[in-house]
Amino acid sequence: MIFAACAGTPKPAPTLPVQTPTVAPAHDLAAGKPSQPAEHPEQKDPRVVDLDIIRISAKETSPGQIEMEHVATADLFKQANEAAKSGATQQALAIYRRIVSDFPESQFAPVSLFNIAAIYDGQGDLPQTIATLRELVKSYPKARESVDGHLYIAALQADHEQFADANTTLDEVLARDNLTFSDRVEAYARKGYALLELKRYDEADKALAAAVAQWRGANHIDDPYYIAMAQYYRGELAHQRFLAAPVRLPDDQEVADLEAKRVLAVQAYDAWKEALGFKQAYWATASGYQMSQIFVELWQATVSAPYPHKIDASTRPRYLTDVHDRVREHLEKALEGHRMNVELAKAYGVDTTWSKGSEQRAAQIMQMLAEDQSGHYVTPSN
Repeated sequence: MIFAACAGTPKPAPTLPVQTPTVAPAHDLAAGKPSQPAEHPEQKDPRVVDLDIIRISAKETSPGQIEMEHVATADLFKQANEAAKSGATQQALAIYRRIVSDFPESQFAPVSLFNIAAIYDGQGDLPQTIATLRELVKSYPKARESVDGHLYIAALQADHEQFADANTTLDEVLARDNLTFSDRVEAYARKGYALLELKRYDEADKALAAAVAQWRGANHIDDPYYIAMAQYYRGELAHQRFLAAPVRLPDDQEVADLEAKRVLAVQAYDAWKEALGFKQAYWATASGYQMSQIFVELWQATVSAPYPHKIDASTRPRYLTDVHDRVREHLEKALEGHRMNVELAKAYGVDTTWSKGSEQRAAQIMQMLAEDQSGHYVTPSN
């Protein structure tokens, strides 16, 4: 086939601090996976050398003259591929559709439907893309392209922020009886992401844990992309809870709240660290960025926490100095982490949104450290 199953177009989402970077993982996963199906060399598709179906017909062109006509689905499929490659998309669509309508039993029929959907996707026609993929799923439930198409629908829905629809589609996918372990890891990872965006955190946690369980249950899965994605979003779940956790007075409550934030920060860091360990360049640099930035957010939460009631106006300057001296190491760790993330991207030979973000953050944190060390402190909110 010309087109392979698309992974979706992740942009990421509300995971980033203001201003840097401008794109986050998985709104659906554009920076890490192609937004459209990638082209495969024709010789790698064993079906291209298979004659599949040949239909021979005879017609009388004149009295006593019979002309034999034959049509091979393999030839039609090749013509459609060549038309698509050359940019003659209308011709390609017509030939692919002819295969589906005239030879529905052909092994090229489900591939043709998938390729029709990919062309519509390339044209930005979301309704036609999804309608064609739905036709593929319904008409050829046992075909490999049907599974890929089903996941493709969920990717497109998430990419267009139709997270409830994506979650419903992924439930349909997971109800299928012809999924591989790899398919299930992808489906659960995508479902966890969609549920996180819907703020259904407990359900998201279960879906992401299921992705990890499927990964561990498989003998071997070559591509770590979706398990790294699942682990990244396990970190993001803890991160969202960290961001939502309040810091309140009176004094004992404030101490407890700051400790709760610290625990959530550790949980997020540990999950991102595990995602980084899968050595998938996009998610590794995303995780490296967040592992570094969580130290900045923890520092910010601490230095901006309200003055305890026991601290009166006369002792506030000393209190500020003590707090900033105690947590300055968070900024130092963040700076080191962002620098390491830039080097990590170089080691992978990539330049992602996240490594660019780390480069910018490192410069910002150096300035923050200089101001902090000179006594220009961020002060509590009260």
